[in-house]
Amino acid sequence: MPSSQPRVISVRGGRVRPSGSWLYVWLDSATGEIVHVGGTGFDPELRAHLHLTGDDPQLGRVRVTVPRSSERDFDVLAFELSERIDRPRAKEALTLRLLDSFKEVEHREQPSSEMSELIDSIAQEVKKYVDSLPGSTDG
Repeated sequence: MPSSQPRVISVRGGRVRPSGSWLYVWLDSATGEIVHVGGTGFDPELRAHLHLTGDDPQLGRVRVTVPRSSERDFDVLAFELSERIDRPRAKEALTLRLLDSFKEVEHREQPSSEMSELIDSIAQEVKKYVDSLPGSTDG
């Protein structure tokens, strides 16, 4: 049942104020290759759209940096973060953790226990999803 409570989207000084905090992982849906890890305060669907359509390279990063992005299929896994979590630090920790998981690189120093638990949980979900893809090279 839809909520009768409105979601308030604040616009101040001509700019939308983000109301959330997310990490997201772009996966090639055919191979399971991780092509991008990001973080945003906006809805992940909006951010995914901007990644593919933004003229500004900072907004359209996937379009600009991922070869043949307009010809490939992707799944974007989005994970909501608590207000207590520093999103840029979490993104960095997740990126390093995913490198550890998929590339078997040397173990790195772990972040705080709360951050570490969160990142480990997200990395496990990403790995599980990748392993479920029929064409996954990691599964």
